[in-house]
Parts: sequence; C-alpha cells; structure tokens
Amino acid sequence: MKKINFSKIIIIALIMIISACVAIMVSAQRYKAKQTPSAMSLAINGTVGGLDKVIAIPFDFFQDKMSDVSNLLTTYEKNASLSKQVSKLTDESVELSSLKAENKALKSALALENTLTNYDKISSNVVVRTPNAWHDVMTIDKGKSDGLKEDMIVMSNGGVVGRIVQVNKTTAKVALLTSDKALENKIPVRLGSANNPAYGLITGYDAQQNAFIVSQMSSDMTFNKGDAVMTSGLGGNSPADLTVGEIIGENKDTKGIDRQVYVKPTGRFDNIQFVFVIKRGLNETNSDE
Repeated sequence: MKKINFSKIIIIALIMIISACVAIMVSAQRYKAKQTPSAMSLAINGTVGGLDKVIAIPFDFFQDKMSDVSNLLTTYEKNASLSKQVSKLTDESVELSSLKAENKALKSALALENTLTNYDKISSNVVVRTPNAWHDVMTIDKGKSDGLKEDMIVMSNGGVVGRIVQVNKTTAKVALLTSDKALENKIPVRLGSANNPAYGLITGYDAQQNAFIVSQMSSDMTFNKGDAVMTSGLGGNSPADLTVGEIIGENKDTKGIDRQVYVKPTGRFDNIQFVFVIKRGLNETNSDE
C-alpha cells in the first residue's frame, strides 16, 4: 500500500491557490479595462467558487447546529424560570389560602366572644388534633395554671363543641361532642322558648344526620324545626344559655316512651383552631372561692 505523500498535496494546493489569486487579479484588471475574462480565468473562478461552496458546507452546518443548541439552551432557561415562578405562585397560593382560613377562624372567634360577655372564659388555641382521632379529641394550649378543670364546656365556631376531660399544667384535652367520651357525663340542655321550655340531656351523636341526640325529656311538648337548644345549667358542670344548636327533627322508640330529638350543632367541627373554655357565668359563684 502506497503511503500518502503530503508534500505533493501541499505543493498542488499552493499551486491552485496561486493560480486562483493570479486569475482573480487578471479578472480584476480586465474588469477595470472592461475586457472579457479569458476562458482560463473563468474556469479557475468557477473552480474556486465550487471549492468555496464545498468548504462552506460544514461551516454552515456547524453554525446552524450551534444556533439550534443556543435556542435550546435559551428555551431551557426560560422553562426553568417559568417552573420557578409556577412553584413560587403555588406556594403563595397555599399560604394565601392558609391565611384566609386563619382570618375566617379569627373572625368566627371574635363573633363568638362578643356573645359571651356574661361569662368568665379563657381563650385558647388548638395545638394537637390528629387525623385518627379527628372526631374524638383534641389538645389546647391552656391548663391548670390557667384555671381549667375537667367537665368545663368548650365552645368554637358559634356553639358548644366539647368538654374538658383531662387537665395538665399547661395543656388540656377536649373530648368533642361527636365522640362518646364527651357524653359520659350528659350535658343538660333547654329546648324551645325560654317562657315555655322543656329540658333534656345530650346523650349521643348521629353521624349520618350530623346531629346531637337529646333524650330523657322533661315534657312531651311539641317542638318545631329551628327551635333553639341551649345549655340549661341544671347539671352544675356547665353554665346556662350557651348555644348548642337547633332542632331538625325527632322520633320515638318502638314503645313510644323515650323521645329522641335531633339537634343540628351550631358549632362546626371540621375546622377548629380557636376555642373558648367557659369557666362560669359572671353572676355565678365560683365554688372554690
């Protein structure tokens, strides 16, 4: 196999370059003199033009690819920037929703507080409410050092929602009225008008109707849907006239002896953030004093 003689290739290339330069110079002079270029000049010019096109092809290809890469990088940077903006907007939206929910809860707490001016009460925040016990119990950030005791009524979102079942130094557990624990000690209530009331006890909760069950009625009087239900204060553990809910219906057992009145709670249980623990009415005497 013959070896490639690079020196000959270089010499041939130099001759072609020199010939091209001479042809260009001659063509330029003839152009100035308005003479038609010779056949050799035209041939050389054509050859040089062809070589120029051949040489330009890879450079043009490389330039196009570099432009594509540049456009791709620009698009990537724009997408990365847009992704950051979307993430930021999502975080801001979540934060805004959280602030709106907190603001709504604060307004509800303020509205409730304005109805409790005749009661000695303690405001508190819910600090623990686990999903597996969502309808049963929660923990608040006030305790014995704040004067809390077991069986004190807890209110939130416009009505009675539970009672204190365990008190520590700085925290307390609240059993919600949607659980059996809160109703171990029945809550006495007053139904109907204050002028002609009937009395009973909250003895259960119907999850399907989202309603308290009031039984052991003191009267067989007729109730209307929408009649108010308040705490009666007769049990000694809870002050009177705290809002519980309104009557939505009733039924009797199979023997017709014990009426069961269904009461829709005024207080909502889905989102409890702030609560008031009712110690006593301002006109009531503290048993410890």
